[in-house]
Amino acid sequence: MGNFKTLVSACLITFAANTAMAERINVASNADVGQSVDRLTQAVEAAGAQVFTTVDFAKGAASVGETLRPTTVVIFGSPKIGSTALQQGQTMALELPLRILFHEDANGQTWATYTDPTTVAPSYGLAADNPAVAKMRGALERFTSIATGN
Repeated sequence: MGNFKTLVSACLITFAANTAMAERINVASNADVGQSVDRLTQAVEAAGAQVFTTVDFAKGAASVGETLRPTTVVIFGSPKIGSTALQQGQTMALELPLRILFHEDANGQTWATYTDPTTVAPSYGLAADNPAVAKMRGALERFTSIATGN
């Protein structure tokens, strides 16, 4: 039983370390959630990438009689970037397609939030400075800047 407890403890520590390593980038938007999502969608499509889906959590909450401040995730990507990363670390697929969360805080400020791929790439066997990972980060930075008006 002692070995089992040691194994469980090691797994929990590893999980906590991997979770702690993921850096979230938060950028204030000069527009509301809807406008920010629209800007992102237009920018992604103009760049030749694809918006796969938009998940409106507030709409989902309303469908079951609950309320939630505007909270929307846009999932998008391009096989040009993703395929290269996956050829070198297939488990990176857990982070793809790329996604940005837009949400309104309690003060009415809209935020764009995403996970910095350079901080999670090593847990998938890719170097943080891998060119494909750098392109993913660059795309997230560029599209977030457009969506938030920064």
